[in-house]
Amino acid sequence: MCKSCEVQQVVVAGQDASTRHHTTTVLPQVLSCLAASLGTLSAGAVNGWSAGALPSLDADPHIQMGTSNNAWVVGIVALGAIVGSTVAGRVTDVLGRRKTILASCPFLFAGWIIIALASNLGLVLTGRALCGLSTAFLFSAVQVYCSEIPEGGIRGRLGAVPSLFVTLGVVLTYVAGACFSWRTSCYICATPCVLTFVAIIFVPESPHWLLLRGKRDDAEVALRRLRGPNYDLTKEITEMEAKIVSVGRKHELGELWRPRTRRPFLIALFNMTLQQISGGNILIMYTGNIFISAGVANHNMAIVYTGLVQIAGTLLSVILMDHAGRRPMIVISTAVMGISIIMLGIYFYMINVVGDLWPGWVPLTTVLVAVFGYCLGCRTIPFLLSAELFNTTIRSTANNVTFFYNRILNFAVIQTFPYFEESAGAYTVFFVLGGLCLACCGISLICVPETKGKTLEQLQEYFEKKSTSTPECKVNDKKIQEPTISYNDVTSKTSKSLIAPSSCTLVNENVTNTSRGLSSTCTKTIVHSEKGKQDESSVESTKL
Repeated sequence: MCKSCEVQQVVVAGQDASTRHHTTTVLPQVLSCLAASLGTLSAGAVNGWSAGALPSLDADPHIQMGTSNNAWVVGIVALGAIVGSTVAGRVTDVLGRRKTILASCPFLFAGWIIIALASNLGLVLTGRALCGLSTAFLFSAVQVYCSEIPEGGIRGRLGAVPSLFVTLGVVLTYVAGACFSWRTSCYICATPCVLTFVAIIFVPESPHWLLLRGKRDDAEVALRRLRGPNYDLTKEITEMEAKIVSVGRKHELGELWRPRTRRPFLIALFNMTLQQISGGNILIMYTGNIFISAGVANHNMAIVYTGLVQIAGTLLSVILMDHAGRRPMIVISTAVMGISIIMLGIYFYMINVVGDLWPGWVPLTTVLVAVFGYCLGCRTIPFLLSAELFNTTIRSTANNVTFFYNRILNFAVIQTFPYFEESAGAYTVFFVLGGLCLACCGISLICVPETKGKTLEQLQEYFEKKSTSTPECKVNDKKIQEPTISYNDVTSKTSKSLIAPSSCTLVNENVTNTSRGLSSTCTKTIVHSEKGKQDESSVESTKL
């Protein structure tokens, strides 16, 4: 065979190897996220059920309702989620993401059946509390799972799928409440629990969790199923293992306040605060009552329209997540919500205080626009960020803590709304919520980081570099800190007195210069001389 042919074969073989390394199959990742997200469809049904069921419950002669009971039917779900979230993170780390979803489905199914068969308000509240308890485990496990298994380039879209299914669950309850009695709607809402239980059996466990438990072989099998047969998974597995080793396998709550985790933790808490004080959950969970008090003629159809708008907003969020980015979408979302909710406040002020009757399409339109804005970013991004900002060791625990905080705020907001509305008027409530939305819009523009296109390992490295205070060097496997110096002003002559001898090796190539807030790359070169010249060192400083 001629040499040119041999060279051509070698080049083709090299191209094939390169192609194999970069070729992945997206479909298994999509199907796995869809199967897991069916669990949040069930959880979304729990949150949205009250919007369509409260008017039906009020009309039921066997159930005694009122302002206080309405608030408890809505709020006890959040109370159950608060209780469940105290242990959901640990359970997710012990059982695994997949098994936690699997185990939660029977409890959620039982909660729906208790509500459907309830003969008094006490049993309704018991079933709602059990449903809320189950959603804590589902939200914790599903969001972490859908953030861990996709590649970096599609993680935003697949990580937002759970929020899309939450929306679908809410819409399911809207339609069921508009077309059927509140008891029949419970049986309809219990169906996704069965679908989730069946679908999750066929998906692999998260490779990150398997590596965390020391099951490398199982992690390789799971990653092969997710990435396809032509993917060279060695590099990805090695990077995941390296990060787990560098961070440590033990998960402690104290990790949340360490420098490398503190910043993402505060960002996640801010986003959860933004989600709850924006008023989106009030509009979704009290939709029917709001439309009735606003004088909308056919409130049942208005509820269905609200559900359809939620689907449109969340779908657009999923599509744009990896194109527009997280920060622009959260800014646009809060801006749209703030303006719309203030307009809703103006409407209530005009009809209740001024006495100027406006047409019924005004509150309907403002609510639809506000809900669309909520689903565009405020519903999806806080849960996505709370799962992707943290390292593998603490991810499920951190996600659980932020969800616990989210449910506390949720309980406070939705419990307070009926009493606040009665005492101060609906217009005051919406003015306050709209103002808070606009304030969060400005803060988000400054504080929310952009994570699109980054792998989980790259995000971890970014926050670790941000948290590093001083350069370190390593002598005989012991870390010591170097004096704080300005590397940009160091010359080869002065560096001899500042840099340790050649026996000292740098722990990391990248170290942080705290005196100037820059990350620097310190490169040490030893120049050997045949005639016994002294060694010389040179230091370069480049901005990352």
